[in-house]
Amino acid sequence: MTVKQKIIDRVNSIEDETVLNEIYNLISTEKKIDKVYEFSSNELKQVNEAIDDADNGRYFTQKESEKLIAKWFQEKSVGL
Repeated sequence: MTVKQKIIDRVNSIEDETVLNEIYNLISTEKKIDKVYEFSSNELKQVNEAIDDADNGRYFTQKESEKLIAKWFQEKSVGL
């Protein structure tokens, strides 16, 4: 049985209208995408710089990022 047939069989067994609508929305988006996004030269430069930063250890961990964001929010909320 092909993947396509497995999907068809599974969808045919679903009774929940909400689930069916979500499946329809998901498969409908494929037709809405008419071209692949292409980076501008500036965006590509920034992506390459970010990759270089990551490769060379210039990044924050999730915990470090959360602390920095919390500190920033605290500083910005003073006096509100």
